Amino acid sequence: MDKGTKSGLMALVVAAGALAGLALSEVLLPSRNISLDGEHGFYIVLKCVLTTMNMTISILLMGIYFNVYKETKAKFSIGLMLVGLALFVYATTSNPLLTASCGFCVAGLGPFTMIPDLFAALALFILLYLSDK
Repeated sequence: MDKGTKSGLMALVVAAGALAGLALSEVLLPSRNISLDGEHGFYIVLKCVLTTMNMTISILLMGIYFNVYKETKAKFSIGLMLVGLALFVYATTSNPLLTASCGFCVAGLGPFTMIPDLFAALALFILLYLSDK
C-alpha cells in the first residue's frame, strides 16, 4: 500500500472513530439525570467524541508499533505499544459513556471537562504523524 493511501485510510478510520463517539453520545448518554442542553451538554458530547477518537488512534498506533516490532524486533516498539495501551486505557476510562453506563453522574466542569482529552488527542496525532513517516 502506498503512503498516500495509507495516510488517507488512517484519516478515514480516525474520522469514523469521532463519528462513532458522536453517535454513541446521542444514544447512550442519560438525558434524564443531567441537562445536556447548552454549553454543558456540548462539552460532554465533545468529550465523548474526543475520547472515542483517542481510543481509535491508540488502537491504530498499537497496530503500527506491533508491525514495526514484527519487522525489526526492536524492544523500543514494545515500549511504544505499552504507551499506546496506557493512552487507550486513559481514553476508555475518561469517556463519559463509560461513566454513564456504570450509573455515575456525567456532570462536568465546563470546558475543563474536555481540555485534558484535547491535549491527549494532540499527543496521539503527533505520534500518529511521526509513525507514518
